[in-house]
Amino acid sequence: MAGRDKSFTINIIPHDANRRRREWIFSGRKLVLFRVLSVLLVLAVLGASAVLLLGAGEFSRNAELERRNRALSDSLEASLNMNRRLDAIEEELQQIRDTREVIENLATSGAQDEGSE
Repeated sequence: MAGRDKSFTINIIPHDANRRRREWIFSGRKLVLFRVLSVLLVLAVLGASAVLLLGAGEFSRNAELERRNRALSDSLEASLNMNRRLDAIEEELQQIRDTREVIENLATSGAQDEGSE
């Protein structure tokens, strides 16, 4: 049985017949380096996939926070609107109190004028 060739060959054959065929043969140190680079590339792809999967979970948490933020913003808007309406009612009540005080002063002043005659 013949010894097995411990090399790795990459062939790139273009569809276009006018272009040149490319071939790389990796053996010895080049093969070890090629294997190390291949493993590193696979690990980088797996790492990037893990980051994307974890990031997708973060996007869903951000979406939930944004939904809560919108709900709180709407609630704040309603609260501010009620506060403005309460301030307007309070101003009207103060005007009514002021008018009532003026009327009472006129009534008591008129009663004193009639009593002195």
